[in-house]
Amino acid sequence: MEQVEQLEIRIEELREAIQRSRRLIIAGRVCAVVGPAFLVCFMLGLLDFTPARVIVGIALAIGGVVLMGSSRSSTEQLELTLKRTEAERNTAIDALELVQLGDRSS
Repeated sequence: MEQVEQLEIRIEELREAIQRSRRLIIAGRVCAVVGPAFLVCFMLGLLDFTPARVIVGIALAIGGVVLMGSSRSSTEQLELTLKRTEAERNTAIDALELVQLGDRSS
């Protein structure tokens, strides 16, 4: 039973980590869009051109792509670990050989 409880805690931790990773993917997508949008605004004259703003736009674009890619691979790894841990939990539960009360024939 203790092993099942530990696996349940691990499963919950993995689910929370997956949610955080998915939020980082979204943040990366936003940055990957906002950065180039800044650069386009500079080219069209919608924003005043300053070297600092250009650097921010480039950094957002590159950083967003990197954040999105690394978070995506992390999410895939976490999901794989979650599936393995759930399978391990199911195996541990099956090993307990629990009996349902409704299954007994009288």
